[in-house]
Amino acid sequence: MANVYFNEFDRYVKHDLKIKHYLRYGDDFIFVAADFNELKRQKKLAVEFLSKNLMLQINTKNDIIVKAKQGIHFLGTEIYPNGRRLSKRNWHRALSRLSIGNYSSYWGLIQKNSDLSKRRILNWKILTLIQTHSDNKSNQAH
Repeated sequence: MANVYFNEFDRYVKHDLKIKHYLRYGDDFIFVAADFNELKRQKKLAVEFLSKNLMLQINTKNDIIVKAKQGIHFLGTEIYPNGRRLSKRNWHRALSRLSIGNYSSYWGLIQKNSDLSKRRILNWKILTLIQTHSDNKSNQAH
């Protein structure tokens, strides 16, 4: 539903504001620009458009401009110019919710957003989970 509702905003950002680096997922979005003053101008126009045309207000907690080198938290990841990583909260959440029914989803998440050490930890936990599940099934058969 968000894609349908925000289609007008996407078109405005692309065609009127001509923002080259724009990322949106649901109602979360990011603009990336080299010129700080231009970014402030684009932000002001985007906020006005959302208010006037879509009757939406920006959450003041997330209404920020940061330098790329500081990184930005977006959709549970920390994004930096040279890569990204899963936030600590989502890393711990993935480990605590890991089960035989969802390990492939968490495996994909960790593969895309974590370093080699975290991928190894998750692979070990998945292997242990599968082995435990297999042992339980064989014990039930006896």
